[in-house]
Amino acid sequence: MYLFDCNCALGIPGMQGFRFARTSADLLEELDYCGIDRALVYHTAMRYDSAAVGNQLIRQELEPNPRLVPTWAIMPSQTGEVPAPETFLAQMKAENIRALRVFPDEHQYALDERTLGDWLAAMEEKHIPLLAKTSCLKIANIMDPFPNLIVVAMAQGPHSLERYLRPIVERYPNIYIDTASYMVDGLIESFCERYGSGRLVFGSGYPDNCSGSALLRLVQADISDEDREAIAAGNLMRILEGAQL
Repeated sequence: MYLFDCNCALGIPGMQGFRFARTSADLLEELDYCGIDRALVYHTAMRYDSAAVGNQLIRQELEPNPRLVPTWAIMPSQTGEVPAPETFLAQMKAENIRALRVFPDEHQYALDERTLGDWLAAMEEKHIPLLAKTSCLKIANIMDPFPNLIVVAMAQGPHSLERYLRPIVERYPNIYIDTASYMVDGLIESFCERYGSGRLVFGSGYPDNCSGSALLRLVQADISDEDREAIAAGNLMRILEGAQL
């Protein structure tokens, strides 16, 4: 089974866990240990420092390797901490960055049209996926004004949030769920039975989580091999390939 991890980080985390990857070599070692083929990577500074610092560090510290796919983070353009969307998108095209991340809770801003409307409109137009680490209820705030925006809801768990998640999933067909914290027994099976496998993407959550936990849950899920392969890599590859840089 080919595995493409949507949710793992390089760098020293703000809250150091048992394992983390200081360097690209460390991260590749972790992927090899768990049998993960490829990863969509962010730098921990994007989350614990600022988007501008983290974006620069991912350029400097992520060694060129087809297995490690870089992502950047954005912040509200009103503060001038990152370039305006037009300039930023041109830089993304030059460096083939195909997905963006937001950490609104850590960086203390509202995930809404008032704050990020210029970014979200551009991303919706160009089908650039947004990986959002915040609650699904906050993510839902941006979906009515931007119904075609592609969003991967990160770290929704580990306890079951289905009474929050499922009404949102049913209403907004471009919301996907990362499996890094989707750990309750039977959730993957139940989700696939009701909505199909096309809305789940494999994520390890490393280094917040041990990489093997989400992998074990996916491997042991009572679903078809076709569904398992879609979650493991196929859905994420499809989303990234659709980005129009």
